Amino acid sequence: MKRFLQILFTAAALALMIFTKAAVLVTAPGPDIRVRSFYSYFSPIPFGNAMFPPLITAVLTCVLLILGFAALKNKKAQIALCILAPITFIVSLLPLLYGIRYYSLLGGCISLALLLSAICAIWAMPGKKQTPPPPPPPPPPQYPR
Repeated sequence: MKRFLQILFTAAALALMIFTKAAVLVTAPGPDIRVRSFYSYFSPIPFGNAMFPPLITAVLTCVLLILGFAALKNKKAQIALCILAPITFIVSLLPLLYGIRYYSLLGGCISLALLLSAICAIWAMPGKKQTPPPPPPPPPPQYPR
C-alpha cells in the first residue's frame, strides 16, 4: 500500500506537470515592464531562458515513476528511490530562489505531491530485520569448598 501511494503521488505530480502550465518565466521586454508567462514543465522555453528547475524537476519525476515501479521487486531501487525522492522535492522548490514571482500555485501543488511521494518512499523503506540476541552464556560451575 505504501508503494502504491508513492507511485500515485508521483503520477499525480507528473500529470500536473504535463497537462497544466505551471512553470513561470518572467521576462522584461522593457525597463519598466515585467511579463509573467506560464509554460509546461516539459517546455524547453524556460530552460532556454536559464530557468532550469522546471525541466530538471520534470525529468527527475519521470525517473521517480520508473524507480517506483522497479522498487516493487528490487531492493536497490528502493534505496535509490529514498535518495532521489527528497532531491526531486528540493529541486521543485528552486524557483523560489529567484523570488515568489517565479513560483505558481500549481507549482506549489506539484511540490506538495512530490513531498508526499518522498514521505511515502521513505516510509515504505523496509528496515533491517531484527535478529534475536544470543542466549546468555551458562553460569560458571560452582565447586564446593
